[in-house]
Amino acid sequence: MLDNRTQEEQRSKEYFQYGNKTVEYLLIKSKRRKTSEITVDKEGITVRVPFNKTLQDVQNILNKKSRWITIKQKDFQNEKSDIAKPSYPDRSTLSYLGKNYELNIFPCSEDSAEKFVFDESRFIVSIHHDNKGENQNDKIRSLYVNWLASEASEIFRKKVDNFCKIVNVKPKGIEVKNLVNRWGSVTKEGSINLNAHLVKAPYDIIDYIIIHELCHFVIKGHSHHFWDYLKQFVPDYQQKVKWLEKNLSNLLS
Repeated sequence: MLDNRTQEEQRSKEYFQYGNKTVEYLLIKSKRRKTSEITVDKEGITVRVPFNKTLQDVQNILNKKSRWITIKQKDFQNEKSDIAKPSYPDRSTLSYLGKNYELNIFPCSEDSAEKFVFDESRFIVSIHHDNKGENQNDKIRSLYVNWLASEASEIFRKKVDNFCKIVNVKPKGIEVKNLVNRWGSVTKEGSINLNAHLVKAPYDIIDYIIIHELCHFVIKGHSHHFWDYLKQFVPDYQQKVKWLEKNLSNLLS
């Protein structure tokens, strides 16, 4: 049995020819849609059209917009992340709260503990002499990830406490984890999971994710009702989403 969405719309992978290039796009035909729309993002090209549009109609639309599509694709290819990709040699760069800071590495004696600290202007790591090359990078990465989790736990808990009063909800608990493919989630038990890597992002992005998850205590899923509700607290949430999409790869590295 088809679900309601399948009855209302059809999705298919299609191709159109532009010069010598064959370009793939996602075609979505909807019975509710009155007009045609093309979107171009990092995931590719999506064409949304009324249900009665033929492939030839879609081809004609794409032909008219082909130059605009090419420009948008180049913009995404040239767009640079604000967050540096983590790198662990001496004088490389690591990120914290939306800024990129230099990493300085110093040796420490065998009887001293290895340390990873941030002094407001740079990261300083003290490690044992025997950690060299790839092993040294692995060690520093481990120290960095553990430090991020500790910082994230303190920052996120304070922010959750504050925004709970604004959204008027009360989670049962907060867990900070190294999540692979999401920024946060609400558990069945009523707790919030938040991604430790999010502490690499600026405060306003962290705020957005926390408020986003708190709003799910009021409205489940991502219907238009949810986004309308979220907009009351984060009017420019779409800009936050775009920033996260642009910096996704380096934030999760």
